[in-house]
Parts: sequence; C-alpha cells; structure tokens
Amino acid sequence: MSCSKCNKAIQKTEFNYSIERYGIILCRDCQKNYINLERKHRERKKKSTPEAIKLCEILIKLGFDAKLEQWDGYKHIDIAIPEYMINIEVDGMQHQYSEKRALSDLKRTYYSFRRGYVTLRIPNKLIQEKVYETAEYIKKFIETSEEQVEEIYDEGDL
Repeated sequence: MSCSKCNKAIQKTEFNYSIERYGIILCRDCQKNYINLERKHRERKKKSTPEAIKLCEILIKLGFDAKLEQWDGYKHIDIAIPEYMINIEVDGMQHQYSEKRALSDLKRTYYSFRRGYVTLRIPNKLIQEKVYETAEYIKKFIETSEEQVEEIYDEGDL
C-alpha cells in the first residue's frame, strides 16, 4: 500500500486511519499537510456557497488540490485547481438573467484565459441534482486536457 499523494509505502494502520479520517490513502507526512489544508479549507468555506463547497470536497476526494475562494489577483474564484490552470465558477440563476452580470462574467473569463486559465461555469442546479456526475466530467476534462498537451509535446509542436 502506498500514499495517494507521494507514493510512499505505508503501514496498514496508516492506511486504515487515513481512509477513515480523510477518505483517501495518505502517509503520516501527507496527513499533516492535509490537516493544514483542511484548516485553510474551513476558513474559505465561510465565504462559499453550499454548492461550491460540495463540488470542491468531491474534487479533493478525487485527488485534485482544489481550493475554495482562491484569489487570482482580479477576483475570487469559487474553486481553483491551480496545478491544471482550471477555474470553476459555480453560478446561481442571477448569472443567467442579468446581461450586466453575464458580461462581467465573460470579461473575468477572458482575463483568466489571458493568464492561461480555463474557466468552467457550472450552474448551481447541476450541482444540486448531479454533483457526482459533474465532478466526474470535470475530472475527464482535466485528464483529456493533459493528454492533449502531452500529444503536442510528443509531436514536437512546442
């Protein structure tokens, strides 16, 4: 058995404890890091919607270093996965009914894109009704994106 973060071999007691406590396999060192991340996560939760929190927690359990309310220098991102340069905005109905809000969202998406980030916009309703399927598609999106980048590097285009 090995840690899902660093691949370090772990004992059965570490395995059982980490699965019971965190829901993933972690060595003792990674458990300490996870505890620090949990503290930061709790602070950020105070500013987040229930939908953003729920999706973020599932993405973390899927193995992504997802962060709530990440500051990008321009605004707070609902969920950021910096390693993959992905921003996730969890949008309520107000984003669909106000042209001013929609234009503001588009501008923020543009500025993030200029910095190399892709922004996924996920409606609250989708998270409320299909959160696991939504998380799986985000995972597929990231995996496919990684594969495409690797293909470009393999072909020597970059």
